[in-house]
Amino acid sequence: MDLFEAIDKEKEDLPRIKSITKEVQKQKLNGYQMIAVFSFVVLFVVGILLGNLFPACEASGLFGTCAQKQYNLSLTIFVWFISFLGCVFFYAIGHIIALLTMINEKLQKKK
Repeated sequence: MDLFEAIDKEKEDLPRIKSITKEVQKQKLNGYQMIAVFSFVVLFVVGILLGNLFPACEASGLFGTCAQKQYNLSLTIFVWFISFLGCVFFYAIGHIIALLTMINEKLQKKK
């Protein structure tokens, strides 16, 4: 058998957007996952607020005073990055718990 014929037999079409949305709609988020999504939205806004509350000094004047203040983008990105990592970790714990619950339900049905 030719390699290209084998590839053609095994090849599948890419999933369509409708099938992807159906798969996503089947997923139900548990408490941990809901908390992770909610806290990420809140921490996203907190990152913007912290960048505005603690501005960076663009130019210093005499005696070390801040002549011009600007939005602290580095603090905002840092808060966003740390909140993303924390929320992804928390979401993953919720997903693991959901998988273990599903496995437990299937084992209970077999008994």
